[in-house]
Amino acid sequence: MKTSHNRANKQRKRNKIANKIFLLVLLLIFCFFGYKYINSRPAEYSQMIPKKYILRDFDELCNQIESSYMNLPQTKKYKDIDFLSLKPNFKSKIKLESGKKKDEMSTQEVVDLYNGILKKLYDSNVRIADKHTFSEILQQDNHNQILNNLSMKRYSNLTEEIPEKTFRAYSIDNYKDALYVKVSDFDSVNIQQDAQIFSSILKTNKKKNKIIIDLRDNDSDNLDYAINVIIKPLLKSDINVEFNVANKTQPIISKNILDRNGISFKTTENVANIKINDNQKSIKYITNFKLAIKKSEEQKCDVYLLQNKNTRNSADFVCQIANRTKFATTVGETTSGNGLNIVHTYKSLPNTGLIVEYPLGQGLNEDGTTNEEVGTIPAIKLDDNSEIVKLLLSRIN
Repeated sequence: MKTSHNRANKQRKRNKIANKIFLLVLLLIFCFFGYKYINSRPAEYSQMIPKKYILRDFDELCNQIESSYMNLPQTKKYKDIDFLSLKPNFKSKIKLESGKKKDEMSTQEVVDLYNGILKKLYDSNVRIADKHTFSEILQQDNHNQILNNLSMKRYSNLTEEIPEKTFRAYSIDNYKDALYVKVSDFDSVNIQQDAQIFSSILKTNKKKNKIIIDLRDNDSDNLDYAINVIIKPLLKSDINVEFNVANKTQPIISKNILDRNGISFKTTENVANIKINDNQKSIKYITNFKLAIKKSEEQKCDVYLLQNKNTRNSADFVCQIANRTKFATTVGETTSGNGLNIVHTYKSLPNTGLIVEYPLGQGLNEDGTTNEEVGTIPAIKLDDNSEIVKLLLSRIN
């Protein structure tokens, strides 16, 4: 019995030793493959990004701009810059800057380098950011949409980017029979609160028979704000309006921001019945957007929108909708456009993991011209100066 017991003890000890050896081998295997995995991952996971990844993704960035970005002809026409022809110069700059850092750069340094190059497009809607920043500030339920190259809600107006504040301040002035409200931008951390304040301003001035909304120098890009804060309370009746966006490639559009603002869309390859310029030979797809907005209250005043050459993005969108539906009369100079192209695309670069954002196609004005090139022409043309309100009132009274 004793011999049998000793034999059992020895067997248990051998099993314990074998188990320890097995676990040690597993740990070594895990460490080995973990090390290989870490070193084989794209540079987005590394603290420093090697030059080879920076150059490869710059090639991919240029490929995306060439295949999908629609505004290269405008950059060449108005700024005399052929962006893609400068690619060798840009790559030389990347090599030079990375060489100063021993052929590797931090993520932020690469972001700054890319964005510095993209400034040559003269389009503030084209930019680069790291994936983690996008994931945090987009605040979407499905962060994987970025990886699927889906268009998503604009991020520049969210809380992570803007200091906390209680409401957007409006500049107000009163004339004999007109209320003047200056709206410098559409950035807000609380759109509902801003909507209540703007609506309150209108209600407390009901005795006025004219409302002048000043959107000059407003280049904000916030569709939610444009529709829910500015347009809705100014409507005398419900509106339904359509507009088209032209694309070189099949657009992939997320419905998130569109659905909640009453916007439907349909993309077609049939461009034969669409009014477009003869020089837009690259257009292969047309996305038709339909916007339906219900008035939020009874508006009886005549509404006028002041615009100038610095009015663009969502502020230009307000002016476009005003021209098409007549809910307001646009006054001033022709805008810089970019209002109809309400959807941006976000694509992940394969090696660095950085995200490139750019407008999805070009919006088409009613006459077939591109909104990005021509802008929005005012119904009443007036020079942009400090006397524009007085000039307008003298003309319409």
